[in-house]
Amino acid sequence: MSKNGLLTIGVEEEYQIIDGSGQLRSHIDTLLAAATPKLGEKVKREMMQSVVEVGTSICENVDQARDQLAEMRGTLADLLEPEGMRIACAGTHPFSRWQEQQITDHDRYKILEEELQDVVRSLVIFGLHVHVAIPDQEHRIEVLNEARYFLPHLLALSTSSPFWMGRNTGLKSYRSVIWSNFPRTGIPPELSSFDEYENYVQLLVKTGSIDNGKKIWWDLRAHPAFPTLEFRVCDMPTRLDETICLAALMQAICAKLLRLRANNLGFRKYMPALIAENKWRAVRYGIDGKLIDFGKQEEVPMRDLAIELLAFVDDVVDDLGSRRAVEYVNTILAEGTSADRQLRVVQEGGDTRQVVEMLARETLLHREAATR
Repeated sequence: MSKNGLLTIGVEEEYQIIDGSGQLRSHIDTLLAAATPKLGEKVKREMMQSVVEVGTSICENVDQARDQLAEMRGTLADLLEPEGMRIACAGTHPFSRWQEQQITDHDRYKILEEELQDVVRSLVIFGLHVHVAIPDQEHRIEVLNEARYFLPHLLALSTSSPFWMGRNTGLKSYRSVIWSNFPRTGIPPELSSFDEYENYVQLLVKTGSIDNGKKIWWDLRAHPAFPTLEFRVCDMPTRLDETICLAALMQAICAKLLRLRANNLGFRKYMPALIAENKWRAVRYGIDGKLIDFGKQEEVPMRDLAIELLAFVDDVVDDLGSRRAVEYVNTILAEGTSADRQLRVVQEGGDTRQVVEMLARETLLHREAATR
């Protein structure tokens, strides 16, 4: 929590390292050696050597997060350019094959590979993770229970993975399908208290299921090491504006749920199985589908629900300084998500290589806007 009582945030993005032909390239060791003097611990390796992960410091607001992520996208792009490489942002790579990727030489990843075998080896996916600070443990669990409802909405707005190994999968978020092969993923259960959550983690550690709470990979989790809720449901957005919009929505949802709680007003909690129905619809159709309004017990277009979500958080976004960021939802609805734009390239006669070119360009679109 920041000094003025606002919810601080931290944002993590995962970038694809691609070569001149658009293929994923295992290059993380060389890139890290060059990037660490400039970006310090904000940049790190991930499971695959063709992935680079960045994370902001604790940010008071989304504008601070935007500045840091803009710097990181730009710095990494500049470091790769002399070697004929680039970064690109999307939930999956349009045509590279997982069988050709190299796992990072690190004990943690070797242990995971031994444990999970091909489930880990096929994990050539890229996500957006956003931390929202909620210092009070019980409030953190209460907000987790209520915020689960919005996970399908956030996923739909972030969809960026329609292709897998050169195929149009017919889904807007194929990344979600690959990720669901992992254990301890998906919509979290309702938790009665922070104690219940801790007891669950401790039981899994005690029985050798996991070695720490970081191996609980739910779409929304109380982070095992930080006093944050971590939203993990989203595909990696292509445009920086999309990342900042989603981070602002997550922060605003938490702020709104805390405000309701302070006024003794709860938000209805729903069965994970019901929320999972909506998640599947988001995976399949993105913003073009319908989600279920459980209160009305009817289907509602996701586009209408996105506008409803803006209305839901309207009374907190000015305090958070994020009105402009959340209103980018309207641009996403008008221009489509990254998945929609990728599919458009192919529908207009392009191929998956041209999709990669589009992704690489849009990854740095904020630079173009800044020089106009």
